[in-house]
Amino acid sequence: MAVGERSIMKDLMKYITFTKNETKVIIFTVSILLGGFGVKYYKHFAVNGSLKAFDFSKDDSVFLDRSAGTEKNKTSFIPGHTSSDDSAHKNQAYTKDDTSYFRNEILNINLATKEELIDLPGVGEATAEKIIKYREQNKGFKKIDELMKVKGIGKKKFDNIKNFIKV
Repeated sequence: MAVGERSIMKDLMKYITFTKNETKVIIFTVSILLGGFGVKYYKHFAVNGSLKAFDFSKDDSVFLDRSAGTEKNKTSFIPGHTSSDDSAHKNQAYTKDDTSYFRNEILNINLATKEELIDLPGVGEATAEKIIKYREQNKGFKKIDELMKVKGIGKKKFDNIKNFIKV
């Protein structure tokens, strides 16, 4: 160390001073950290031979299949339906209000059965019956917006449904 560096270090040490107890705590903390890294190194390299990385390839293939919109995987998003070879999502529960699922085709509300209407997000048995009753009384729906005239279907519920229906 040069003479100039020593004086800078001395000046710095005047401002950064530690008591005896603080020095012990710092040494203890650094020792614990180094010991932890040593244990990690020993476990991963000495015992296992190398650091193992997690394999995401299975999750990636499921994502790519679903995002490609293959017919095989479309039905796994419909409540009550699961794909027989998709065991990872076989027991996943879906709620009627979950708008993340999609149907294989757009549902014609003038021809839909009660069961098909119940599959729509936010539509239960009572609302499906009201839709059918309104449809029969008014000779069908002329526009999908008419669905909001059915008691129990407001703007919010209609916004959740409108992408899944047609007349």
